[in-house]
Amino acid sequence: MKKILLLGLALLLSGCATVGTAPYSVAVLGDTHFDAESPDVYHSRCNEDMKKKRFSEFQRNGEMWRERMPSLLAASGAIARERPTRFALQLGDIVQGDCEDPATHVKMLEDAIRVHRAAYPENLPFLTVMGNHDKRGKGAEKAYLRFIEPYLSGQLGRDVSYPVFSFPVERDLWVFCDFETADVDRVSDEIDAHPDARYVFLVTHGPVTAQDAVRWYWRLAGRRPDGRRRLIETLSRRHAIVLSGHTHTTAFYRHENEFGGFCEMTVCSVWSDPSRATAEPLHDRPEQYGSRARGKVDASRRADYDRGHEEFRSSLKEYFFSTAAGHYRLDVSDVAVTMSFYPGDAREAGRTFNLSVK
Repeated sequence: MKKILLLGLALLLSGCATVGTAPYSVAVLGDTHFDAESPDVYHSRCNEDMKKKRFSEFQRNGEMWRERMPSLLAASGAIARERPTRFALQLGDIVQGDCEDPATHVKMLEDAIRVHRAAYPENLPFLTVMGNHDKRGKGAEKAYLRFIEPYLSGQLGRDVSYPVFSFPVERDLWVFCDFETADVDRVSDEIDAHPDARYVFLVTHGPVTAQDAVRWYWRLAGRRPDGRRRLIETLSRRHAIVLSGHTHTTAFYRHENEFGGFCEMTVCSVWSDPSRATAEPLHDRPEQYGSRARGKVDASRRADYDRGHEEFRSSLKEYFFSTAAGHYRLDVSDVAVTMSFYPGDAREAGRTFNLSVK
């Protein structure tokens, strides 16, 4: 593991001073839920009730990691080898969790990092942000932090610690946070502390925009309306770009409001079914936002659901929503920021989104 910790040392940040505007690319993955086909490998400490409760997830993970996920990683890695790439980024839930034993949880994380890294060039930094599954299980959160903070510090060549940290790439600011525990004022403070950044990227497993899902409130600052208002204003004033996962969807939101505007790209690499390898949307018009899950929400909570979506509805100018899974490539330059989506294990982009807000 020491070798893995040092592979990215200073490579990501080399040349990343406050001057210079060299274009760069990032290989991007959504949730991957690394697991073994046999539940006994990582979940032998689960009691029978938990095994029954999580059985469908364990089964899904084992089936997709048999062939589809290795093929998806290979495709992402092949593109990273063929085209200049600054680093690879996985947007949380890199593992399934549910080990119920800290040592086993660390082993799962070590195995996941090793398998993911192996797809990419050896000297390419590989980063990941904390997801809810990454800390799910008995003793898992402390085990995750003991493992991931030194790992990311090695990749970045600087000390980092959760719940919020940031680093520069070229003249851009990258902010990572734990969407469940971060004080969102700290996220805003971190962005405000770097007024000269060219682009601001907020990397969070849980999205900022209310999702078209039954658990629409399970997102960054979902239960903190005061902090969320400031965060949205901060993101909008800086024309920020939010990169998120969590919902197992491929979705794009472009917001314009009185403060400016921001974009959010939510990505998914949970290739749980072959049919998810598609670039076709389920919805692609702003007026469709919030319509998919509303009927599934308990009637007693529907008013809350509507309020959560109304907060974003008037500012939403561009909308794309699908349950598609695959891998992605972020391209950053002075001219534009774009995200290309590669369905499943495709090696040709199925769709490209313009994330530029300025």
